[in-house]
Amino acid sequence: MQNNKLLFLLILVWFLILYHAFVLIKIRKQGKIIKNEENEIISLFFSKVNKLPAFIEIMKKYVNYPDVFEELIHLHKLWIIYNISSIYDLLSLNSRINKEFIFLMKLSAKIQDIHKDWNFLYIKNYISFYEKGIEKEISEISSKIENYNKLLKIKNYLLIWLLFPFSEKIEL
Repeated sequence: MQNNKLLFLLILVWFLILYHAFVLIKIRKQGKIIKNEENEIISLFFSKVNKLPAFIEIMKKYVNYPDVFEELIHLHKLWIIYNISSIYDLLSLNSRINKEFIFLMKLSAKIQDIHKDWNFLYIKNYISFYEKGIEKEISEISSKIENYNKLLKIKNYLLIWLLFPFSEKIEL
């Protein structure tokens, strides 16, 4: 009788260890996937922001008030000197740049001649394309971060897994 109880306990412990090892492997795999997607968002952001000076130069030909570009120029300078250590810093800067870009798009809607300039149209579409890519990646990564955080909660049910530190990801 006691052998059966001991055997049952050993089997139960074995399954718990296997289950938690599986969870640990999933956490590491999910963490790598999230890191790769964060790098993709950063890459898309860099591609978008690299075209801002050309966008400004083209618009300057058609706008009589150079003051309207000062905030976007300032944000571009921030990006150049900014040490982007996390995706959250990047998203904050991207939000500010996007607001200025939308303002300039509204301004350009009132200028008829600018819509005949092929360079302007190309750069406008280029920046918009990369902004949509960033939005798409953010929506995809959000569900993966949610799954990652759920796996971390499962991992923390046994004390032994507290020895393997993983930080919780913040929702985007």
